[in-house]
Amino acid sequence: MGLPPLEASDLVVAVAFSPGEALLATSSRDGWVNLWDPVTHVSLARLPTGRQDATTALAFSPDGRLLAAGGPGTLVRLWDPATHAVTGPPLTGRHGTVRAVAFSPDGALLAVACEDGAVRLWDPVTHEPVGEPLTGHRDAVHALAFSPDGTLLATVSRDATVRLWDPGTGAPEGEPLRHQGAVVAVAFSPDGTLLATGGRDTTVRLWDPVTHEPAGEPLHHPGAVFAVAFSPDGTLLATGGRDGTARLWDPATGRSVGRPLTGHQGAVYALAFSPDGTLLATGAGDRTVRLWMTPVAARRMTGDEPAPSGPADTAPAS
Repeated sequence: MGLPPLEASDLVVAVAFSPGEALLATSSRDGWVNLWDPVTHVSLARLPTGRQDATTALAFSPDGRLLAAGGPGTLVRLWDPATHAVTGPPLTGRHGTVRAVAFSPDGALLAVACEDGAVRLWDPVTHEPVGEPLTGHRDAVHALAFSPDGTLLATVSRDATVRLWDPGTGAPEGEPLRHQGAVVAVAFSPDGTLLATGGRDTTVRLWDPVTHEPAGEPLHHPGAVFAVAFSPDGTLLATGGRDGTARLWDPATGRSVGRPLTGHQGAVYALAFSPDGTLLATGAGDRTVRLWMTPVAARRMTGDEPAPSGPADTAPAS
């Protein structure tokens, strides 16, 4: 039996699991960041961001000790998710709305994507900028992701391009990759061999991040694609979009896996897998967050795959 969806105070624009799986963070258009227990669905805290409009970006640091949230006014705040206390001054500027934030795998950098088309790197400990802004996009940067080894930073933009950068030097890597419309979602596979990008052209494209060549045919999600995420073991790719569904794919074959995940009454704007891959969280325009049991969870429950050590989650919502 599934638990009911998590009820948010406004349209849900971002979701993120903490590395230890103990927390699910969600953010809404009204500016609040909520922390939940993903097993019991209990609300643990509401973090005020000091704004009355959307908190558009969320990310946990790799060690789970920081939670970054960004939104309008080029303002990024960092919290200690254990104490709910703000850590240090906000990262500020005059570059328009923050569209996305991402920590490097070693936690030494926080990348911030802005409305002005630039990406800025910060030291999350000192709260100081690192290097010069990464410029090249001609319109707002909607999403970004570090490669698992930290040697690449992928950025996607309203200008219909995907760019790869060396975060250590700030230099671009190769020529931009292209969609037929604004690109709003990006994710690396856990082994770093695939880059998935999703856009308003209703496609999810898979790329080889080294050669910059397409890796198979585009995946077609009905309607604009707003979110993409790989499962931790790399066997699934989740997509969410304007049609109000989330869909699962096998990235190796490009084939869909199971039926579309339906239930939301609005566009799906955000996706995140739990660190053990058993849950998929979806945030949508209907002011709810839903939790879904993945095929990984089903295999573990039937004994087809060994469960990880520690308590198993056997009551995800649907």
